[in-house]
Amino acid sequence: MPLTACIFLVLYFTGLIMTFRYPYIGIATYIFLWHNHPPYMWWGDPLPDLRWSLVISVVTLISLIINYNGLPSLRKSNYTLIWWLVALTIWMYFVSAFCAVDPVESYRKAETFCKFTVQAFLMMFLLRTIKQYKFVIWTFILNVANFGKIAYERGSNRYLGVMAPNSGEENAIAAHVTAMIPFFGLYFLTGKKWVKIITMVSLPFLLNLIILSNSRASFLTLAILGILTFFWIRGRLRWRVLLALFAGALLVLFLANDTFWERQKTMTEHQDEGASGSRFLLWRGALEMSADHPLGVGGEGFEALVFSYVPELTETMEEAGAKAVHNTFLTVLVEWGYVGLILFTGFLIHTFLILKKIRRDGKRAAKYLCCHIDAVSIQLGLIGILVAGLFHSRLYSEVFYWFAAFAVALRNIQVNEIAEEIEDTATVGTTASIHGPYEDYRPEVVYE
Repeated sequence: MPLTACIFLVLYFTGLIMTFRYPYIGIATYIFLWHNHPPYMWWGDPLPDLRWSLVISVVTLISLIINYNGLPSLRKSNYTLIWWLVALTIWMYFVSAFCAVDPVESYRKAETFCKFTVQAFLMMFLLRTIKQYKFVIWTFILNVANFGKIAYERGSNRYLGVMAPNSGEENAIAAHVTAMIPFFGLYFLTGKKWVKIITMVSLPFLLNLIILSNSRASFLTLAILGILTFFWIRGRLRWRVLLALFAGALLVLFLANDTFWERQKTMTEHQDEGASGSRFLLWRGALEMSADHPLGVGGEGFEALVFSYVPELTETMEEAGAKAVHNTFLTVLVEWGYVGLILFTGFLIHTFLILKKIRRDGKRAAKYLCCHIDAVSIQLGLIGILVAGLFHSRLYSEVFYWFAAFAVALRNIQVNEIAEEIEDTATVGTTASIHGPYEDYRPEVVYE
């Protein structure tokens, strides 16, 4: 058995056992598993198919039931965001039952989204302290960094050497990694020395992964995130961001080859028979299909009908197979109809409003902060997924719903800390400080 497989087994079963006592460990173990799913890894062949993700999810649910009374209390916690996902899940099953072109595939997509919904609720409900949240985030960060290491060791042009559930090709992996770049960048600029070292070492490998993927959508997303970060950050930190962006641009110039730049140039060229041109045809076909099927055609329904709505690509699709929509919002519209699009859009708006509240209350004082930098990172990550999702469908990308769950968890932790501070001030008559990861935080460094 490969050494990597042995290490995976040790970490997975250690997390599994610890989850029985500490439910939030199950969240970290699930994220670890997603990034190291044995069926998708070269070292996973000797391992049996144990339904790895199902096992850890069930154990996490059992642990929640067993340890429910022992969970840290939260004042005024709010989980209403989950109802958007619940409603969308129910609607998906309705469309699958009554409107789907391919009911079998449609039910499969609905089941997948139902799993996302359950997992998102577990994440937002079980993360109740800053330490728990940070443990999960660092599990996420280190596993994304490992993707960069694998791509460096095994990757080549348009091949990354790594896959993950619902991310079986280089564009999806690159979009996943790009969405996490804000965490690496902002942690590097604001973290302690050990944080700076880890993120500084990881960033070149992650940029190399994006370059190897040769994904135009991810490279465009990376550029947009850099611009947004510069304009959103205020005070002295803005100029450190500018220096970091300049260093990153130099690193990209050093790592990128002619093949990479040639592909990026095609973003500005409309090609009737190429990828750029075909996307316009697919988007037009999706709009026509949604007009004919306002309730949606169900999961994978577009692929079943695309030959009739995009006849210009018939010859290409007969050779390479039916094409997907290649746009997140149009995927929602054509598969789940106008109701699905409304629910999905409502979910996004609600998530951004939660993040806005975290950033707003984080300005009040350091003691009210539930990781202002993390709220900015999550917001940038979500925008990154949406930008990449304009050219590839990211509806079934799990990180989308992880970020939303992290936003809810952070907001609930922040509200709880504010409530505790108010109680301490009222009962003791003094201002209690919140020690921990934010004790040295200075809001004026980030915001004017």
